[in-house]
This record gives sequence, C-alpha cells and structure tokens, in this order.
Amino acid sequence: MDIFNIKIEFDSDACRANIDKCIEENGKGYVCVVDFNVLTMTQQDPEYRKIVYNSYLNVCDGSTIAAMANIIYRTNYRVYTGPQIFESLVEKKDIKQLLLGNTEETYNKIKNELKNRGIDSSHLMYMPVPFASVDEFDYPTIAEQIKEMNPNVIWVSLGAPKQERFMSRLLPYLDKGLMFGIGAAFNFYVGEIRQPKFHIGALRFIWVDRIIHEPKKQFGRIRLAMKAYPILFMEELRKKRKLKKKQK
Repeated sequence: MDIFNIKIEFDSDACRANIDKCIEENGKGYVCVVDFNVLTMTQQDPEYRKIVYNSYLNVCDGSTIAAMANIIYRTNYRVYTGPQIFESLVEKKDIKQLLLGNTEETYNKIKNELKNRGIDSSHLMYMPVPFASVDEFDYPTIAEQIKEMNPNVIWVSLGAPKQERFMSRLLPYLDKGLMFGIGAAFNFYVGEIRQPKFHIGALRFIWVDRIIHEPKKQFGRIRLAMKAYPILFMEELRKKRKLKKKQK
C-alpha cells in the first residue's frame, strides 16, 4: 500500500508469503522495518525516503503508523514487528542465516537463547563490520565474505538510518540473500528489551520500555515525530479525498 509517501505492507500473511518466496527462490533484496523513527526520517530526507520506497518489502513496526492508517481509511491494521519477524525466522534450522553487525556478545546470547529453547544454532553465523560511515564501507569485499558464507537471510543491525543505506548499497554486489534492517530485534529476542502485552487497538507500548532505557535518544525521536505526524496525517487525508472525487 502506498501510504505516507512510502510503501507499507500491513498484512502480516502477505509479508510472510513475500519473505518465504524470496528465500525459497534464492532471491535478494532488503526489508525495511518501518517504525515511527524510520517514517519520520523518510519525510526529512528525500534520498532516504527513496531507499525505503525501493525496498523489497516494508513492514509496519509502528503502532502509531497503523493507528493513523486505521483512522484515515477505516481499516483494522496491526503491526508486524521486527522482533516478531526475527523470532519467526531465526528458529528455522533449514534457513542459513547471518547476523551482520552488532557484537559477538549479542550473537552468543542469541545462540544461548536458541539452546535454551532446544534449537540447534548451526544454521546461524556472525560477521562483524568495521566501525565506519556508510560511505567508508568496502561493499565489494563485504559482499565476497557474505558469498562465502552463502546465507539466505542476512540480519543487519546497524541502527536506522544507517542500516537501510547500508543494505541499499550492498545489494548490487550480492548474488542472493534477503536482508532485514532489524534494529533492536536481537535485544528483544534475548530479553534485554521487553515487549508489553498490553495494547489498545493497534496501539502498543513498546516505546515505554525503550524510553526507560534510552530516554535522551527516544525523547529526541518522539519530538521529531510529533512535528512530522500531523503533516503526514493531513497529506494522507487529502490524498484519500482526491481519490474519492476521482472515483465519483
């Protein structure tokens, strides 16, 4: 669905089908997990918006995004979060997977969590990347190292907007592999960040725990979102009205 100047797939079944299709066909691409922070940045930076728009798939990881869409279009959309996607795939032993970025300590925690759940982790690999800006990475060399590992799924944890820019630049050098800009999903999986079960309609409250752990960072993001959201809402409402007039 084209909404808020990007594309978002709200149907979790359709998301899973597209992901499975790419993996089964040894395809390549990148998936953006769109939360309120990513959506806000797409409105501030046209180049970044183009990167997100041109992804293989965008999933909705922001309950406020789903809630706005529901108000405008009278739908009943729900989120399909990065942590949900990560958990659904990382436990599949028949899919070779690579954790790219983050730390080896986090990788070992994920392996231990799999072990605690009675799941063998031999399908899971780890590859560090140097601390560098997006322009400084040696993408051909990184791609060659990935090709040697031959993963079908590549979890990229560099933080937004860096991970989306990274994936878009790495993609041309890969032969296969579906990349996910997964953000903090690793931390959710090992229990370092909690997912509250309480929700009101599409609204969930994951951000509460993140504010507690990262108050300065999260309040800065929320402040920017509060400026961008009213504009996005009104633009989308006007777009809906124009479409209705054309259909009459």
